[in-house]
Amino acid sequence: MTTHSLETDLDVSVTEAIADWDRPGDLREHWRIATGLGWTAILDDFSGRRELLDAACGAVTALARGGIALPLRQTLVARAAAETPLSTEDAIAVHPAARGIWAPIADVLVGADGRVTTGAPAEAGRDLADRPYSVSPSSPEIPLRLTGLAEILRCQEMLGAAQGASAEARRYVTERVQFGKPLAAIPAVRTTLGQLKVDVRQLETVTHEARLRLFGDDGALAFALATAREVAAEVAPRIAQTAHQLHGAMGITYEAALHWRTELLWADCDEGARWGDDGIAAIPVDETALWSLTAPGDRGKRDERT
Repeated sequence: MTTHSLETDLDVSVTEAIADWDRPGDLREHWRIATGLGWTAILDDFSGRRELLDAACGAVTALARGGIALPLRQTLVARAAAETPLSTEDAIAVHPAARGIWAPIADVLVGADGRVTTGAPAEAGRDLADRPYSVSPSSPEIPLRLTGLAEILRCQEMLGAAQGASAEARRYVTERVQFGKPLAAIPAVRTTLGQLKVDVRQLETVTHEARLRLFGDDGALAFALATAREVAAEVAPRIAQTAHQLHGAMGITYEAALHWRTELLWADCDEGARWGDDGIAAIPVDETALWSLTAPGDRGKRDERT
């Protein structure tokens, strides 16, 4: 798949808009800007349009790359699932596919059946990225395409955070001079940077593959989603750990830019553990059928910002 120009356009637009934002900053003020620029309405007329998926992925990835935690992907999914258009453009909307993340401050709740209601649930706690969440006693059945959309955007958010963390680590070891030369000149550091790039590329590859399959065969999509969850669960913590290893103690200070990315990355990884159905049951056990699911699609252009 060749990346649609809308993905690049949204990526650039979001990156420019958040360049001078404080972190964590005023959530409602950031949300006002996001809605004003139309980021939350990208999937309002989704109906399986791949170019809109690409645009949504570009916005979500760029926001996370900048270390900004906003309920953008949750609202995108909720608005795409709503059976009737939301009455307010600036509403924070949450669907059951969000697994409770941001639900306690939601202005609108969209049910698994698409019905729109109000009345946010009680806050059960906050995750590592300081996002409020609620806990539901039951998990409603969600259509595979909608589950896939939510999971793809979660992986895109993780990819953005991973790219941002990798870039911060690379910048630090390039600028930090020790014994007369940058840390990046040390062979062990260069090797670690290479390992970090491989992990980010793995996350990018499985996320891209899931995007390719969202509008195709159910079995192929279920396989890609299960693979994405498995790979993300493995590489995301390692990316965060490696970035902090390269950054040293500076990476955990409040002023440092690194921890805003790694906290979001860890929080998104933990969120994946809340998925009740990992998709394994939908994957065929026949060897021939299973092998056919491993054939990759057309990769097309990929983001090199790692």
